[in-house]
Amino acid sequence: MLKIFSLLLSFFFLAIEPAMAQTPPEPVMRRVFDITRNGNKIGTDIIEIEKNGDTTTIKSTTHISVVIMFVEAYHYEHAAVETWNAGQFVSYSSHTNDNGKKHAVTAMLVGDKFNLTADGKLQELPQVVFPDSLWNNDFVGQTQLFDTATGKILSIKVQDMGPDPIVRQGTTIQTERYKISGDLKRDIWLDGDVPLRIKLLGSDHSKIVSDLRR
Repeated sequence: MLKIFSLLLSFFFLAIEPAMAQTPPEPVMRRVFDITRNGNKIGTDIIEIEKNGDTTTIKSTTHISVVIMFVEAYHYEHAAVETWNAGQFVSYSSHTNDNGKKHAVTAMLVGDKFNLTADGKLQELPQVVFPDSLWNNDFVGQTQLFDTATGKILSIKVQDMGPDPIVRQGTTIQTERYKISGDLKRDIWLDGDVPLRIKLLGSDHSKIVSDLRR
């Protein structure tokens, strides 16, 4: 009887060992950015980062509505999913409604080619080009990005402007400021690899700022 009981225990632990060996996924990290135009809130950008083993999935949703004299003058909706594996960019997919003009973009590695499809038009690129999603510091050192809404290839230059403290929720935070110029123009304040603030000028020269709320 004791021998039979020992065998049963052995089978039990063998059965549960694979399940115990699996590493559970990390909690989803959620970042919410408030978007303002000349100091007035016009929208939000929500980024959810999920890590499961070597795979990192980033889901982003942007909503912007500019109201002038009680009339919506501009609206923008954007939803995207971005995937990285072991620190390497793997794929991207987005749908965008830019004030009534709709776009769909996909990008992925296929063998040694990087396929970028924008509104049904395929480009085969010889090397990986990162999206301009700017959810971390991977843009640093890049000379090209692709527009996440339209798929257009953007030639850029990134400059490290040095330490630049910002005030966030009443607290002064030491950040590193980067300036992107060229086809994409942005000022970005990083705390480590986390963007805390992104600033740009709108087509009407209005000041657009995206600030991390939490």
